[in-house]
Amino acid sequence: MVPTVKPGDDVLTSPGSAVRRGDIIILRLPSGFSTNIPTGGDYVKRVIGLPGDQVACCDSDGRVTVNGKPLNETYVDPGDPPSEKPFSVTLGRGQLWVLGDHRSDSVDSRIWGPVPESDVVGHVEEIRDSGSFRQVQTPQTFVAEGLAPPDSRTPTAIIPLALGGVAVPALLVLTVFGIIRTVIRRRRRHRIRNANAAADATG
Repeated sequence: MVPTVKPGDDVLTSPGSAVRRGDIIILRLPSGFSTNIPTGGDYVKRVIGLPGDQVACCDSDGRVTVNGKPLNETYVDPGDPPSEKPFSVTLGRGQLWVLGDHRSDSVDSRIWGPVPESDVVGHVEEIRDSGSFRQVQTPQTFVAEGLAPPDSRTPTAIIPLALGGVAVPALLVLTVFGIIRTVIRRRRRHRIRNANAAADATG
């Protein structure tokens, strides 16, 4: 998946098989899935086609098309053509067409054929590279061609951070409130003791 995901990068994923065109996914193919090449294990690939799509390469300008709409694949490794191997397939129910971004060095649907949607472990939300996170968004070409909506999904990593952002101020407020109540109670007990002592002295 170079240059998008490089060796040594860490990825944050959202679990589940619900994916969009353009998503980067973790795909767990069982051993013996394809007779063309040994499989088994996890693969990082990009979803190009969903069930019912007609995916082909290449058009007159050398581009991959989805339902006749050409993709401007800026995420593909520079110098790589969209595909050196032509293909044309109509996906059946529960099938995905996946490609790697390093097209000249990728084992993907061009070799496996369509892959089962049920074997998707999750889609990649963020990529950690040299200590910093990059949020993964739907490539603009899929949005521009009406193949995917603009990506407004909230990464799951933000949820605990947001909750933490709310929880810390709330904890501080509760702590201050607890301290104030304790001080008030101590002062009240002190006044009561003083009043009782004064009553005993005058009695």
